[in-house]
Amino acid sequence: MGKIKTKVGFGDKVREIEVDVPDGDAEPWGADAKLSVVGTDVIRVDAAAKASGRAKYTYDVKPSDLLHAFVLHSPYGAATLKKLDTSAAEKMPGVKGVHRFKKRGDPVLYHGDEIVAIAAETAEQAEDALKAVAVEYERKPVVTTIAAAMKDGAPQVFDGKPNLQRGRSQGRDPSDAIQGADKVVEATYETQVQTHSSLEPHGSVAKFEADGSLTVWCSTQATFGIKGQAANAAGLRGNKVRVFAEFVGGGFGSKFGLHPSGQAAVALAKQTGRPVKCMMTREGEHTTGGNRPSSLQKMKGGVGADGVMRGLSVEIHGSGGVGGGGGVPNPMIYNFGAAQKTESGVFINGGPAAAFRAPGHPQAAFAVDSFLDECAHAVDIDPLEFRRKNCGDELYLAEWDLGAKLIGWERRNRKPGDGAGPLKRGMGMASTRWGQIGREGSRVDVVVGSDGTVEAHNGAQDIGTGTKTILATIVAEELGIKASQVVVKMGDTDLPPGPGSGGSTTAPSVGPAARNAGIAAKNALAKAAAAKLGCEAKDVTFADAKLSGGGKSVTFEEACKLLGEERSRFSGDRAKNYGTYRGGVAGCQFAEVEVDVETGMVRPIKIVAVQDAGRVISKLTFESQVLGGVIQGISYALHEDRMLDRNVGTQVNADFLNYKISGANDMPEIVPVAFSVANAGNNCGMAGLGEPPTIPTAAAIANAVFNATGARVRTLPITPARMLAALGRKDW
Repeated sequence: MGKIKTKVGFGDKVREIEVDVPDGDAEPWGADAKLSVVGTDVIRVDAAAKASGRAKYTYDVKPSDLLHAFVLHSPYGAATLKKLDTSAAEKMPGVKGVHRFKKRGDPVLYHGDEIVAIAAETAEQAEDALKAVAVEYERKPVVTTIAAAMKDGAPQVFDGKPNLQRGRSQGRDPSDAIQGADKVVEATYETQVQTHSSLEPHGSVAKFEADGSLTVWCSTQATFGIKGQAANAAGLRGNKVRVFAEFVGGGFGSKFGLHPSGQAAVALAKQTGRPVKCMMTREGEHTTGGNRPSSLQKMKGGVGADGVMRGLSVEIHGSGGVGGGGGVPNPMIYNFGAAQKTESGVFINGGPAAAFRAPGHPQAAFAVDSFLDECAHAVDIDPLEFRRKNCGDELYLAEWDLGAKLIGWERRNRKPGDGAGPLKRGMGMASTRWGQIGREGSRVDVVVGSDGTVEAHNGAQDIGTGTKTILATIVAEELGIKASQVVVKMGDTDLPPGPGSGGSTTAPSVGPAARNAGIAAKNALAKAAAAKLGCEAKDVTFADAKLSGGGKSVTFEEACKLLGEERSRFSGDRAKNYGTYRGGVAGCQFAEVEVDVETGMVRPIKIVAVQDAGRVISKLTFESQVLGGVIQGISYALHEDRMLDRNVGTQVNADFLNYKISGANDMPEIVPVAFSVANAGNNCGMAGLGEPPTIPTAAAIANAVFNATGARVRTLPITPARMLAALGRKDW
């Protein structure tokens, strides 16, 4: 297409920019685009299937002649495998196959480490057989916290490798700037390990077909990634593997690779010649399904009496258990003047971390926005005004103004802890950012039937975020029909290629491809209808399921018949990104809480979440994602905490009885605010949404707790015990 001008921005901040649109791509929807379906309250296209139980997940897949497999996990956090004898288990009733993950002499590094998997005719037989496995461990000392792992003489998680993996420093030395400031503030913040706790656990069903090909049903965020990994596991070429993930019960970043349960399913199916299902138990999901790493963040900053930050020094230690991923991306959003960050990873005897909805960012926001509030308090400046002094970004300024208005910021305590009685109320705020507008490489096919049916096809998976609804909405916009008239088929690697669902890349990667496919179908329909309407194809308009032109109109169904084929297929590719209003997204959250200073209980009252995700495609889907992110953030702030026994490394709360997750009674009023921005960058102006709504919640709640009580809690989750300790209560 070449260089064109388009309008970007929001409200009274709209301006015109020139962008270089790749050939074959549609012209972007600018701020002045007139749209009829996009941006409205589109009901999820798969809502009825999910609500009725018709939606089939991996757990529901039951091929004939199916075998059931389960995995035996280590009960210890550190050990050497001294004995592994499966002979008795192999003789148990119904047992058909055994797959070993480890052999005698191998190290065991964490509670849940996979030892062996057994397949049997029934689930009960497989579970009984696991109990018959003769296994002996030589237990070793464990380290279960960052602080313990860094002590001199601490047990080493990996032989010959220190627990502390020193990283590098970034930025410039802020020492002089800090010391020259009017106030110097120091604080250390600690965040816990949070497990993903997806509604559907990891698991796969593997079936070898008569022609030697492999079919895998997998609860995954990456159908095409699983296809390659399953092919490697089975010793097959990729074209001999097909992966299905039509419905997925969440993942939050933990389901990109072929989990050991999936590896076992493939291996046992190949070994037995029968389909094998291997799903994780809830305990196994907690211990091996991935987690958000813990962090220890030491901060020192200097602030002027005018409220402007002069400098910041940050020392971070993060732990992804026996894996990596413990990085914390701060400082973020604000201008701290001279700033330097030193970051190190720390190994502990805990299950390996996995990407978790905005990896590292909730940890960063909790520390940075808490510290910013502490600096504001040190110079006696309102925290909102303090942020304005240290961030001049027009989008954040507008969002802060809107959020403050909706929460009633003027009602907050001028002095933290003000108010009579044991129930104290307060308000706090925090901000979020994300940097994803999708990428090239996806394709969407739109299939138009002669009977007026429309389908949109892509092989990527909707993990519950509403991608199917996004595709239906975009195609419907181009064809002048309702989103409910578009049937979306996803989660099948025989369909056109799509991305893994992570990093908030899915919708902005496949959405623009769907628009290009929809336009291709639209052009063909216009050409077919033009002769009957007595006008040129370029003059045909699409609206209300009709094609109009030349003073005449035909129904959408009539136009589809004119294509002359029973099913006509039109493809659209995702082009490269180009110039944008901004490369990422911005958001903020304002929290109001109530704290009982006699019991230490913290109760959120209201959360206002203002969020930008570029152009809002489906308002209901947008709000659903924001609500889910806030709920997860509340749970992170107040409840969730993986607890490892410091003596043996066992997770003592690997269930939903003792691993606390926020429930319905814990929920405040949540106000999701769609702050739509014409962004360009791709033909829909879309940006990522899944990650940012969960980033600032814990920080906003922590700041509200301080405003309510005058006591600062610097360790998550904010439990009653920690709250009472911060209040100086010693009588509880």
